[in-house]
Amino acid sequence: MKITVRTIVRLGAHLPQGRPPSGQGNRVELEVPSHATPWDVMQTLGLSRDRNYLVKVNGEIVPQPRHGLVRLSDDDEVTILPKPKYG
Repeated sequence: MKITVRTIVRLGAHLPQGRPPSGQGNRVELEVPSHATPWDVMQTLGLSRDRNYLVKVNGEIVPQPRHGLVRLSDDDEVTILPKPKYG
């Protein structure tokens, strides 16, 4: 199944073939298995489970404990951002 993955500039290097062509921002289409979760996508991109990321699926925040439980569907959009640090 095909999904869209979006990141910000700092994470763009994790996208397949590096950053997408100019004008597309940090957005790529990715082919994933039908049972994929946001965590599966993060692993595919080489993102560490030890870091905190803010993940949205179709604009809805997915709490970190559910990153490995939420099943993605064809044409979903997954946004992955570094979690903001407050202090």
